[in-house]
Amino acid sequence: MTDSKIIFRLFLFFILVLGMISGPVASAARCPSIDIMKSAIKKTFRRNLNVQSIEPSGIPGLCQVNIKIRGQNRIIYTDTTGGYLLTGQIFRVSDGINITREALAKLNRLSPEDMKRVNQLTAFSVGSGKKTVYLVTDPQCPFCKKAENILSSMVKSNEITLKVLLFPLRFHKGSKEECISIICDDRGFEGLKNRYRSENQCAAGIRKVENTISFLQQKGITATPTYIFPDGTYHSGVLMENVIRYKLGLTAPDSAKGGK
Repeated sequence: MTDSKIIFRLFLFFILVLGMISGPVASAARCPSIDIMKSAIKKTFRRNLNVQSIEPSGIPGLCQVNIKIRGQNRIIYTDTTGGYLLTGQIFRVSDGINITREALAKLNRLSPEDMKRVNQLTAFSVGSGKKTVYLVTDPQCPFCKKAENILSSMVKSNEITLKVLLFPLRFHKGSKEECISIICDDRGFEGLKNRYRSENQCAAGIRKVENTISFLQQKGITATPTYIFPDGTYHSGVLMENVIRYKLGLTAPDSAKGGK
């Protein structure tokens, strides 16, 4: 058995024990104070961390501790006394939702000023729909292609405007140069899909790509594809069309309703 599987099973055991010991009473109990958590963290990790807030996690006996590391929000967990610390991600079994990631998305919601910056960093736009989706993507990212195809169909049906931010991942050789070429030669969505690349590495393209990488990393966005929605929330990983529609307040297409 691998170390990761052992850690995951210990994690589940920890949650189970907390639920058995604490029961429904613990879910309503108060969480430890910030001072208690600062002390516990320093004692455990031998460092001072910026504890922003503490709140019930929604899981009996478990509290969510919101911390900030190098300007980025992070989450760890503790019991109601502050006697235990737990790092990792929690998944809800009923629907497979990563509730740690969902909580982080709320903590890291982009501000109106951030959204202005997102617009400034947009490499190109397609479509003229009333609803807007921002896609953070990499020309070499295989999962991004699925996201692009789903969004492209919504663009073609004139439901959304798609705004693309180019975010080349460090381990994709040549991806940065492709992104810069797409911007410098104004190749847009077709250039992205076809992995366009030229020798044109203009200063404006370099600046936009590097500024995009720097800004998004500061906001905790490090993966592609990532969707950014107009309300400032974002999600990393491919979303199905029905989820995108829900986020945008769009109704299901006629085919999904049984229409002709």
